[in-house]
Amino acid sequence: MDRVINDRAFFETLGNIYPASPTVKISETTIADVKCYWFEPQNIGTENIMVYVHGGSFALGSINSHQAMVSHIAEHTKMKILFIEYSLAPEHPFPVAIHEIVNVYQTLLRTNPKSKITFIGDSAGGGLTVSSIHAMNKNKLELPLSIVLISPWLNLRCNTNSYKTRQHLDPILTQQNLLEYAQYYIGSNGSLSDPAELLFSSFPPTFLLVGSNEVLYDDAKNFYDEIKPIQSHTTFKVYQNQTHVWLLTDISSDKSKEALQDISDFIRFIQ
Repeated sequence: MDRVINDRAFFETLGNIYPASPTVKISETTIADVKCYWFEPQNIGTENIMVYVHGGSFALGSINSHQAMVSHIAEHTKMKILFIEYSLAPEHPFPVAIHEIVNVYQTLLRTNPKSKITFIGDSAGGGLTVSSIHAMNKNKLELPLSIVLISPWLNLRCNTNSYKTRQHLDPILTQQNLLEYAQYYIGSNGSLSDPAELLFSSFPPTFLLVGSNEVLYDDAKNFYDEIKPIQSHTTFKVYQNQTHVWLLTDISSDKSKEALQDISDFIRFIQ
C-alpha cells in the first residue's frame, strides 16, 4: 500500500504541468453519492454532455491530476463535461467503480432527458468506460451517444505483442507495473472479466486514439478490430511518436492540438 500512496502523490502533480483553461468554470457536485465535478466552458455550443472517466491504473488520479487537461477538452469541444471521481483500488476493487459510473450515468439520463451523452476515458478510465458500457447493455439501459478512448488500458493480462515490440519506445508504462496495478483492481474477486474479453452485440460509435510509442498500442488496435464489425462508426487513429496519454503532459504540442481537434470533429459528426 505504501507503493500506491507514493504513486498517488506523484500522479497528483501531473495536474500542475500546465495551467487549466481560465475560460472554464469548475464546480464540485455529488451525483448518485459519487463526488463529481462540472466543467463549463464560457461558450457552450450544445446542451449535450460529456462524461469523463480518468486514468491512473484504477488506483491513482483525481480532479487534481486531470483538472487542467479536462478543462482544455471542455474549452475546445465547447461542451459541459462531468468528471467522475470514482472510488479507487485497492481500497475499492472491482466492481465498485463500474457501479458508481453506471449509477451516475443513470442519474444523468433521468435529470437531463434532452441531453445526449458522450463518454471519454483515458488509460484505465478507458477500461472502466468499456466495462460500464457492458453493464449498461446488461441492464438494458440506453447507451451513450458516442465513446472516446484515449490510450485505453483494456487487457489486464498485459500479454499483447506491443509489450515486446514497443516497450523500448515507452518511457511511462511497463508490463510489470501494470500487472501489479491490475491485481490491486481485481482484488479477491474472481468474477472479473478483462474489458478486452467482454462480448458486445451493440456498442456506441467510438473513436480510439493511441500513441505509436506506447505498450498499450495493441489494446486500442485489438479493440477496434472487435468493435468495428458491430459498429461501423468506429475510428482508430495512431499519433506518431506520442507516448501514453500525451495530452496530459503537454496540451500545447502539435499532436495534442491535433487530438483535441479530432475529438471535437468526431463528436460533432456523431451528433
